[in-house]
Amino acid sequence: MLDYNLLINVWFVLWCVIWAIYLVVDSFALGVGLLSPFLPKTANQLSQMVRSIGPFWGGNQVWLILAAGGTFAAFPLIFSKMFTFLYLPMMLLLVGLILRGICIELIYSDDNKTLQKLLKYGWFLGSLIITAVLGVAFTNFFRGLMIDANYVYTGTLLGLFNIYALLGAVLFILLFLTSGAYWLAFKVAGELSTTAQKWGKMFSIATAVVALIYILGLFNTDNFATNYNAYPVLYLIPLIAVIFALATIALGFLKKDRPFFPFLTNLGTIFFGAATGVVTLYPCILKSAINPDYGISIFDAASSQLTLSLMLYGALVFVPIVIIYQLWSYTKFKDKIN
Repeated sequence: MLDYNLLINVWFVLWCVIWAIYLVVDSFALGVGLLSPFLPKTANQLSQMVRSIGPFWGGNQVWLILAAGGTFAAFPLIFSKMFTFLYLPMMLLLVGLILRGICIELIYSDDNKTLQKLLKYGWFLGSLIITAVLGVAFTNFFRGLMIDANYVYTGTLLGLFNIYALLGAVLFILLFLTSGAYWLAFKVAGELSTTAQKWGKMFSIATAVVALIYILGLFNTDNFATNYNAYPVLYLIPLIAVIFALATIALGFLKKDRPFFPFLTNLGTIFFGAATGVVTLYPCILKSAINPDYGISIFDAASSQLTLSLMLYGALVFVPIVIIYQLWSYTKFKDKIN
């Protein structure tokens, strides 16, 4: 059996990686949903948008289930406090997930144009709620919550939606819009592809600007850069995120007939952008903005050594299966949608 502290660290890394993967793989599906009321000019174009994500969006949510389930099983104290401190945002996330799923599945179940229009805007609203809540939640994780010495949240609900959190929501929306636009440019054919590529270029520029402001704001937050200053090599992570963001802009203009390249670099921006934030959490997934010592450490919140060991063995078996299935689905449905 592995050393207990090593197991805890391994599960912290897995927790970070799984959340980052979820943000990457669901970004384009959420982005297409955010574009659904604005991009399609005809019913056929809306159909193209729905079909472009139809085989993938459900599988993408497996990573969200893994992230939530992994938190519950590996760090139960953090799970309980997370859903206590962020109860309303988590409920909003659940509402958004349900609304998005219902609208995607039912949008073409009936020929009624009014119903289809209603479901289209429901799809947009569900995607917007999910994206905004993720931006607000992760920004609060990165900056720290008002947690006192007794692990009690002393802040207010309104305090969760501070200026930094709202900026995080805007950044997530722009990142996912860029991802969705370039996915459509790559996945569909015809006028919709051309229009999506133009929108992708605009979104990528706006993303880079907002991301720069966001990162500068985070690094000016107390205790955000503690781990970076202790291990300066970690500064490579935000640097790589910036490089990917700039590459997305450049490739969008230079590779006009190859939208898949800026799509991939934008996914790189999302992954390393998420990594920029989670690096600052260690050893506390729930940091305290009152006093760094009040944060909930993974070493205090972890499950037993036996539980973490069994979970690791299970992850080594089932996570590769999930990855193989998803790769198969992307290969199976690789053709462009007319």
